[in-house]
Amino acid sequence: MRKKTVTTALLLLAGPGASVYAIDDLWARYRGKPVVEVTIYRDFTPRNRWNRSEYAIASPEEETSQTCVQAAFPHFGYPPCWYLLRQATHRTEIP
Repeated sequence: MRKKTVTTALLLLAGPGASVYAIDDLWARYRGKPVVEVTIYRDFTPRNRWNRSEYAIASPEEETSQTCVQAAFPHFGYPPCWYLLRQATHRTEIP
């Protein structure tokens, strides 16, 4: 009886998540792989003599572009654009 309850609980939890992912995947395929190029910037944060961070923007040559998919979840091997746009600036701390 206990094993049946655990199995039912797992199916009730995993079922809706799998359904949402499948619907998102079908919607992305229906739209024809909606991929976008996003520019990733790099910032350098060296420490000054008072141990505070100073921000220095990298040169335009160090900018990179990364492909993302316009969906809620990662598909086709690309991360979702909403996540990548949040992470569009990479900070590198220099001690």
